[in-house]
Amino acid sequence: MPVINPVDPEVPIPIPGPCSWPIDTTCCPDWGDFSADVRARATNLATFVLDALTGRRFAQCPVNYRPCGPKCAGGAGYMVWPVGMGTVGGGTMPWMIPYVDGGLWRNCACPGACSCAASCEVPFPTSVASIERVTIDGIELSSTAYRLDSWRGRPMLVRTDGECWPQCQSMDAGPEDVGSFVIVYRPGLPLPLAGQIAAGDLACEFARACAGAECSLPGQLASLTRNGVDLEMVDPTTVLDEGKTGIQSVDLFIHAVNPYRLTQRSRVASPDTFRGRFTV
Repeated sequence: MPVINPVDPEVPIPIPGPCSWPIDTTCCPDWGDFSADVRARATNLATFVLDALTGRRFAQCPVNYRPCGPKCAGGAGYMVWPVGMGTVGGGTMPWMIPYVDGGLWRNCACPGACSCAASCEVPFPTSVASIERVTIDGIELSSTAYRLDSWRGRPMLVRTDGECWPQCQSMDAGPEDVGSFVIVYRPGLPLPLAGQIAAGDLACEFARACAGAECSLPGQLASLTRNGVDLEMVDPTTVLDEGKTGIQSVDLFIHAVNPYRLTQRSRVASPDTFRGRFTV
């Protein structure tokens, strides 16, 4: 049977890896002496390596997230006994409508005024380092039309301009077409200043090595005795096996944020936690 709209398994969604990490090269006085090409290559290598060694927990490449809805609009939602369609307080409708949202039971009733939920918000399936842009029907919204909140440890995109997010969208429509609702954001946590400094220090050493200058990257020499002086250097393969780089400032940051040498961020799989899809 032919496959409709086959997806290349070699193209993961979201795309892994850091993109355009800010780096701090204050501790690299000769950074400006290198060519733009050497600086770019060193930065790309340093951020990719540091991203892997920190468990890929900081700002990843932007992804196109297309939320799915609605939560409880246009009907009774996810009804369970004893709350059901019947007479409650003399009326014919329940005063609350329970539904499952991200693995949590919630009641759809008077949002904002008597609950911690905003009147119009969209949950994210991952942590959010930054919001790049939001488009509806292919038109980009002003960044003043929304804000990023955190509720019960989960990121929420709250509409603040008096309008509301679309209750549903056409997944047949392209990201720039009418009927689409796309949030472009960077999964992960914002890269702290310490991480920017560590990335800058590592990029500096890669740039020096590329230019043939003296650098602090671990060499191949294991032991040397000359004129009564013993010289021993760490085997780079041993350093890499321990999840380190051999650069003290960089390794201190790696150990601080990833002491157990995790290879990726922890994830919880549940049929109730994901609401939406990613597109390329």
